[in-house]
Amino acid sequence: MKPWQKMMATIVWSGAILITSGLGAVPVHANALSSQTYAPVVLLQPQHHIPFSVTFTDGFQAKVTNLRTKAVSTFDLSGNKATYLNQGIYQPNGKLQKPTNGYVQKLVELVPFRDGKGNLRWMGKQIIGGVNNQDQIAVATSVWKIVDQKPQLLAVTLEKADVDNLPSPDVSINSGFKMKSDSTFVLDTKYADVTGDGVKDHIFLVGDKMGLSMNQTAENLRLVVREGKDNQQTFISVGARDRGLLPKLHITDGNNDQVKDILVTMPTASGNIYSQITWKRNRPTPVVDQDQLNNRSLYQPIIGAHGEAVAMKRVK
Repeated sequence: MKPWQKMMATIVWSGAILITSGLGAVPVHANALSSQTYAPVVLLQPQHHIPFSVTFTDGFQAKVTNLRTKAVSTFDLSGNKATYLNQGIYQPNGKLQKPTNGYVQKLVELVPFRDGKGNLRWMGKQIIGGVNNQDQIAVATSVWKIVDQKPQLLAVTLEKADVDNLPSPDVSINSGFKMKSDSTFVLDTKYADVTGDGVKDHIFLVGDKMGLSMNQTAENLRLVVREGKDNQQTFISVGARDRGLLPKLHITDGNNDQVKDILVTMPTASGNIYSQITWKRNRPTPVVDQDQLNNRSLYQPIIGAHGEAVAMKRVK
């Protein structure tokens, strides 16, 4: 057993089970990133699950109802029309042939992140699907805070599934990753075709930190691409500036070459640092030199709803 594993403690809170390191996790003390709070991945108790119902309706549509708030959203199913016709769920004219319900992934885990204002928050994602695991209709994203050791729900948004920015189904965030260091952890994951071969790949952002608390600076940040075609793993550093607090991934196509890029956001005490990696000649390579990408007179980040960059815009 590794030394840090011997120190690992499971702390049971009245509202959640928090898995964190009892010793060795150093809080960060700097500007908006300052916090005395440990930030583990939170495993929720069943009563915190957000239930949804998914009902197919005429016109190749699905009504998704938040059973807590009774809010209803409607999503288009026509992209998977052929499957529904083959299974006899719909008639060619869009008439529902037999009552059909979709499925909803249970909310069991919250992952810490920094929002656009630098606040420490936790995020949960629930995939909402149709009749099979490949038919992802929408994603419910919930944002939480921890108050007096209890999770409190702040907001829930329901959006069409961005299939390139769902987490890897194979590797959990904050799990250990076998490398030279005993302190290497998976900090974020995505599941998308970034090699351009038509098969989805597993993308991991890994880095070194002391223990399971995620609210500390991770160093030696690297990208790992596990190719979906043959499980071959390729590693690349994010660049010379390779440290950050709660760093995040986003899949985009920043250079419009039809090959998806991996955009990395690395929050630091002095501001965010970015890297953007793409696949060329069977190897990962920077889209833009890291120094140029972080020159604000050349590139400006487009920040998403949860604080990380979703694109880098060239300044004209």
